Amino acid sequence: MRFKSLKIFFLLLCILVPTFVTFAPSAANYEESYSFQMQYGLLGQKLYVSILSSLYNYYGNMTHVVFSDSDYQQFITPQTVKPIADVLRKATQNLPNNDEQFADAVLTMVHQIPYVVTGVEYPVETIVNNSGDCVGLSLLAASIMKAGGLDVILIRYEGINPGHINVGVYLPYTPAYHSLLLTPTGFSYNNRTYWTAEATPKMDWKVGDQSDMVANAKAVVVSLDDSESSPPGQVSARLGSQLQSSYISANLSSAPSNLLNTTRGFTISGSIYPALAGQTVTIYIYQNESSNTNFQALTDIDGQYSFVWNFNSSGTYYVTASWSGNSEYTGADSNTVSIFVGPESFVQFQTPDYNYILVNTTFAYYIMGPTIQLKQSLPPLQGVKNFQSLSLQTNITFSYSFIILQTGHPVSNIISKVITIPAHQENISIGRHMPPLIQNFSAQNLLVPEEIPDNMGPLTLPEDINETINNQFCFQLQNNGYNNYSLSMRDLNAYDIENFTTDKAANTALLNVSSSLQQNIWYRVTENISDSQLTAQIKDSNGTTLGTIATYPGETSLFLLAGNNVDSAVIMQDFQVQIPYVPPHEKATNNSNWLLPAIILVVVLIASFSVAAVYVRRKKRHNLPRSL
Repeated sequence: MRFKSLKIFFLLLCILVPTFVTFAPSAANYEESYSFQMQYGLLGQKLYVSILSSLYNYYGNMTHVVFSDSDYQQFITPQTVKPIADVLRKATQNLPNNDEQFADAVLTMVHQIPYVVTGVEYPVETIVNNSGDCVGLSLLAASIMKAGGLDVILIRYEGINPGHINVGVYLPYTPAYHSLLLTPTGFSYNNRTYWTAEATPKMDWKVGDQSDMVANAKAVVVSLDDSESSPPGQVSARLGSQLQSSYISANLSSAPSNLLNTTRGFTISGSIYPALAGQTVTIYIYQNESSNTNFQALTDIDGQYSFVWNFNSSGTYYVTASWSGNSEYTGADSNTVSIFVGPESFVQFQTPDYNYILVNTTFAYYIMGPTIQLKQSLPPLQGVKNFQSLSLQTNITFSYSFIILQTGHPVSNIISKVITIPAHQENISIGRHMPPLIQNFSAQNLLVPEEIPDNMGPLTLPEDINETINNQFCFQLQNNGYNNYSLSMRDLNAYDIENFTTDKAANTALLNVSSSLQQNIWYRVTENISDSQLTAQIKDSNGTTLGTIATYPGETSLFLLAGNNVDSAVIMQDFQVQIPYVPPHEKATNNSNWLLPAIILVVVLIASFSVAAVYVRRKKRHNLPRSL
């Protein structure tokens, strides 16, 4: 059952114990192994395969819908599984009829994956999940065969219930190693004969073998000419011995100042171990836990890489760097870094009657020549109110690190001038069946830019725009009741902060260290949650305490105000739940309060592992294919 029981154990562990996905290091690689005994010259060796969590997540976030036969092509990922194909190709290259022997070796590997009805999945998912039906197993086999240079198709059978899919392999001759009791079966397509290759594990099928269950079904050929060509990464594979571990780091810093004058961005850099030159590092960037992009950079002679990332919008991003490894080393994922990007700075002009700024022209209230034209728009430059929130339990101590980085420069050197808007009248509509109201406007002088930059326009704003913009970044620890707590990353405006400090009904404790914090310096926050109190402490990189705070009875929120977030971002990482928290007044009298919950947790975990092991044994015993 290889790693199946461990996977179920860790699944149960994740359910029982709180996890903090976005702040924890990326999960360990997925490892699988496949036996070949004396076949294909492999001399009883094992094939070891390692798959990065980032690669598995990448394919998990892609579409899994098939509307027509042509959609199967997007699930064929030969470059992703090419290291597996290279290993099997090398082992079979000196054998007679090596194309056929290679294809049979691929089938032998795929046959070791248990048959489970899963539907269409990407090959990486089938390997990691260690399960698949005829679709998923055939997509995996076809991908590896195609990566090894074979011409393959899918063969879909109609007229049977349930339907079925297997692989077709082109060979210029009748298969020599098919099962003795079966006549080789092939299908003609594009003047070539493609021999059936059954990927399901009912028996040790060889190229050319076909089950009697599909012998009379109508066969439909599915071309695989347009398969994926540029994946973000690869699996790593090795024959005979396990792959060695590797490592990759990821750090964020402000982009070069000359770049920040024209755009917003970060420099993402790090290194890999072993320190190899010319290695491709993939940088995955997820925004708001949904949309994602990836970029690539090459390592230098010291194994270091660097990439300047430009972004267009405020919000929450998650960054992970990944190296796919090679024939000696597994790949590696870096820690996942959370980024909270604040609003972009603005140029503001103000008179006693008007207050307006330069922003993208998608917003409105433009001043056009001597008249004012009003256009509808959403409230501008409010920034992100809530970045993220994590659920927490009571009686724990946790900590995290953060740094504030600059992401842009305020627009400066704007030459201004005074314009006069003459007195005029405007018709104001007051109802569908009412005549318009005529309103007189007196002449007025306005301070405006001499030249408005491209894609920019003056926008009228409330006089208190500096008060209403969400530009003060903070961490909020909140007691939501019923032993339900949360840590939230938020942006506050001046009114929010004033309410917290003056309104006793807010039930909030506020620790304002914004004036003490500097950019490009890491800070460490440690917070405690008990049934009666929330506490927080912040230290700088030298371990000097910058502030501490604790809630009083009745206070349910604790705010740590970190600084202005305009044209900057907060990078957060290394979130750790450290120890069960025991309030100081209880330590001297009851040092064993944490022991009983710990014992209960251990017992539950042991029981869960036992249940998982029994489940796997029973499932393996009864997990026969429902169909071919």
